Amino acid sequence: MTTFNPTDLRNRIEKLGDLPTLPHVVQRLAAMIGSPTVSTEEIGSIIEKDQVLAAKVLRLANSPFYGFPSRISSVAHAVIVLGFNVVKGLTLCASALNIMKDAGMDQLWRHSLGVAITANLLAARLEIKNPEELFVAGLLHDIGKVVLYVKWADVGDQIKEAYKAGGDRSLFDVEQELTGLSHAEIGGYLANAWHLPVTLREPILYHHAPTLAKEATVQTAIVHVADILVKGLACGNAGDDIIPPLSKAAWDMVGLDEQTLADYIAKASSEFATIDDYL
Repeated sequence: MTTFNPTDLRNRIEKLGDLPTLPHVVQRLAAMIGSPTVSTEEIGSIIEKDQVLAAKVLRLANSPFYGFPSRISSVAHAVIVLGFNVVKGLTLCASALNIMKDAGMDQLWRHSLGVAITANLLAARLEIKNPEELFVAGLLHDIGKVVLYVKWADVGDQIKEAYKAGGDRSLFDVEQELTGLSHAEIGGYLANAWHLPVTLREPILYHHAPTLAKEATVQTAIVHVADILVKGLACGNAGDDIIPPLSKAAWDMVGLDEQTLADYIAKASSEFATIDDYL
């Protein structure tokens, strides 16, 4: 069994560039963030040049999870209603879905969408500003796995072999043992490379260690709790069946008592029934 050198892998991250098949539209969007003169129409027109991608973004924007009273009919409209960062995140999510499906990772997408739904419900309860961002953070929280198990198949295959060899270690633990990195750290690198805001970046990077978040503390706590709840409810599969330890600090921050937890599990489970519509 090979033990990979973390320095070598970090060098590979630096040379990573785009995810496989990630459209150039995402890179163009990233470059536009700093410009105060960019209009919603310009952003919409860039995304709409990729008709398949635009259709998926609109499908997610019109999903019942957001619950807008009127239909969002254009990407430019979605930018106005949801905000630039959310639409950019949905563009990344739609791209990642293609990669996951091509790689036979439908269960990871199902898990990610389950976390998105649950995080959005919890954000609405806590009256978080821009709860739509929590939906996107949930969708993207495991994006590092696309690199680890698709882009770096040689690394991913050995991690999966070591995990199957036995023991009570989670896939996350095995990733760190063999590589010195985890899918969360790789996801954090991608979030930086794509210039995602801290409210998306920290939940991706710290969803296994929410107390490390410095700015998006509540958002990270929400994604952490949502991830564990969805694992417990067996919505999709993130790669293993081990439920990671729950951070008490994150749990306290989200503030679910027994009855509220039961109510939110029921709500989330009801929403999970529609997940296949978005696959």
